[in-house]
Amino acid sequence: MGAPGGIGSVAELLARIRQGMAPRALRLFAAQGLLPVSREDLIRVVLILAADGDGEIAAAAQATLTAFTPDNFIQVLNLPDIEPIEIDLVCRCTREEGVWVAAVQHAQTANETLRWLARQATVTVQDVIITNQVRVLSCLELIEDLRANPQVSQDVLRRAREFEEEFLEKAIVWAAAEGTAFEVPAGPSIEEVLTELRAVGMRLPGGELETQIVAELEAAAPPELHDAYARIALMNTARRVMQALKGTREERLILVRDRSPLVVRAVMLSPKLNEMEIEQIAGMRSSNEEALRMIGSKGRWLRRYTVLRNLAFNPKTPAGIALQLLRRLSQRDLMLMSRDRNVTDTVRKVARDILEHRR
Repeated sequence: MGAPGGIGSVAELLARIRQGMAPRALRLFAAQGLLPVSREDLIRVVLILAADGDGEIAAAAQATLTAFTPDNFIQVLNLPDIEPIEIDLVCRCTREEGVWVAAVQHAQTANETLRWLARQATVTVQDVIITNQVRVLSCLELIEDLRANPQVSQDVLRRAREFEEEFLEKAIVWAAAEGTAFEVPAGPSIEEVLTELRAVGMRLPGGELETQIVAELEAAAPPELHDAYARIALMNTARRVMQALKGTREERLILVRDRSPLVVRAVMLSPKLNEMEIEQIAGMRSSNEEALRMIGSKGRWLRRYTVLRNLAFNPKTPAGIALQLLRRLSQRDLMLMSRDRNVTDTVRKVARDILEHRR
């Protein structure tokens, strides 16, 4: 049955809504669940209206959606012409675990949707996400999203780490093989659709996904670092891993600040990394703690006194590592450490105790 208001089909109505061209009265009528169409078509229309920039319409749509059952949403997910943006909205408009599992398993689910789910999903849904290794490979950002989930299970964290290690081993081989193309499968994306929806004032239920991964540079950083940062900012996690292994010194000094331990480990395993860079990384307060841990675990790097000293004085160095290094500091550096307000009270106190013992 045709939709009212001179729009002949649900597909046309959906298109008009997404383009910001549907009259407000018609949108409100549809949001209230009053369209004389099939249940599946009604859900599809109401889902997009739940993101409407008009608060009254969005609230009416979200209220209408509460009347549908999980099976109703799964039936919509099973429609042959379902679009990735509609799958995303299904996930955002219901908290039902069964619906989320069905969405994670759907071939058309976008990377952005999986990332949103990974940050708040239950343990069951987390397990389904990390089990689908092909999708994780197409969107390595999922691993950090799972880590950011306050409900994440230890088993999921263990499997994520194992996946990272396996990927890193392969990446090192790819990086060493000159002329070998590095390709990972690309999952579906709704980035363009989201841009279009934002342009007409729509707001996704559940909020936007945090996308910044690389720490910001200091304003006083040299121009070459800012140039490298601009290149890196456009890369996904897989590309950043390869750049960490094969890129320039400037790129490594940026990527060692990355929020992803996988990218940071790639920097520290790069065959191009030299002792001067290790010395600099050990002293950088913006270095990811993963890099500082790796430096602290490598005896050959710590044989260089400047590396050892920089690591001990770096406030970001885990206390357990810093404490192990104190007895190897010179008398002068121990004295400086005992007065350094940037390190923890514990490290400062132990430095004083060692000084007293040496006297």
